[in-house]
Amino acid sequence: MTPWPFSKRKILSQLPPSDRRKRRRPKPDLRRTRAYQPPEKSGDVDRKHQASIAAEAESKVILSRRFDPILGGGLSLVVSVLVIGLGLVTQAGASQFLLAIELYLFTDLFINGPHFIASYRVLYSRIENLVKHPIVTIFFPTLSAIFLSYIVYCSYQMDAFDPLGVMAVLNLVAPIVLAWHYTGQSWGTTACFAHLSGFRISRKQRLLIRIGFYSLFVYHIAWAYNSTGFVQQVLSEDEAGDYLMQSIMSLCRLLVAVGFIAGLYGFWQMSHQTGRRVPVRTWLPWAATFSWYVMLDFNPAAFFLLQFFHAFQYLMFPMRVELNEYTPKTRRSHHMIAYYVILVALGYIAFEWSSFDAIPKELIPAGTAVMMIINLHHYFIDAVIWKIREPEVRQALFGHLSPSSSS
Repeated sequence: MTPWPFSKRKILSQLPPSDRRKRRRPKPDLRRTRAYQPPEKSGDVDRKHQASIAAEAESKVILSRRFDPILGGGLSLVVSVLVIGLGLVTQAGASQFLLAIELYLFTDLFINGPHFIASYRVLYSRIENLVKHPIVTIFFPTLSAIFLSYIVYCSYQMDAFDPLGVMAVLNLVAPIVLAWHYTGQSWGTTACFAHLSGFRISRKQRLLIRIGFYSLFVYHIAWAYNSTGFVQQVLSEDEAGDYLMQSIMSLCRLLVAVGFIAGLYGFWQMSHQTGRRVPVRTWLPWAATFSWYVMLDFNPAAFFLLQFFHAFQYLMFPMRVELNEYTPKTRRSHHMIAYYVILVALGYIAFEWSSFDAIPKELIPAGTAVMMIINLHHYFIDAVIWKIREPEVRQALFGHLSPSSSS
């Protein structure tokens, strides 16, 4: 069979090279179609990714988006700034002093006392803590009972009160424990909110931010010993103690200033590394803690506010544990109201029992000893109940954030 004489290949072979190019159809302009989406640039993708992370982080809270910043440091920062401002404008009078006493009694009843009892609730509500932490749950209370018996015995022996000097030793140890507890909690709150906001703090950033808390720790100890006059009494000759403490306090103020600048740089690095703005609730506990001690430096009589700020910041964590672990899904508000009322009542009894009229005056020193024991025990309780590396602690504190949780 003879092939077709006019095949396409044969025709093309007879054409000149310039005319052999295959005619191509023009490509359609996809930009005119509705389904067309231009390819995203890498910068746009990064911004959208960071925006999605930020949006997801805003939904991760301890109590709520409104109360977390308030309890974390917002309220205490505002109050501290007001106290500092008033101290610069006017001198404290008798009326202000009486108002401070009333405010102290109010905050001690409704905030400070409950925060101690709340830690006992978290510790002893888990039976396994008796096995895991026997020193804190069993040994320390037993030793405290022996110490109280000793104080009561000495109180009835009018000529031999505290011959071993145990109370004096506790007075020296208390400022160190209290300073580490206050600054350590503020750092823990800062790290917690950074974690909820999707930030992973590097080792360098952690060090930069914690330098500020370390400087406040040192300042707290120096301020406490300066206020009690311990060093001045030891070095009383030629007012050597006064000059020494003035020098130490000046050095501590310088350390606090350096720590503040280091913390600012640490937060800036967090923002620069991720390309995101560090949320207010993350740096607010850090900034608020600095305001506490600046307020204290201006007005030493405001120390009770420092106790209030610490307790107020603390309460949101045991409240969240109560909500996650022990609150029924129905009638949650009723449960939490009863929970708080019980905290207030037990706190009042624990700290005010020695002031009741029916209590003999010989037991008043035992009331002071109970206050010191609770404060010291609280420090060790927090060291074991907030270990985030333990799964049960993470579940108790962050269980409401899991997808399966309905909290």
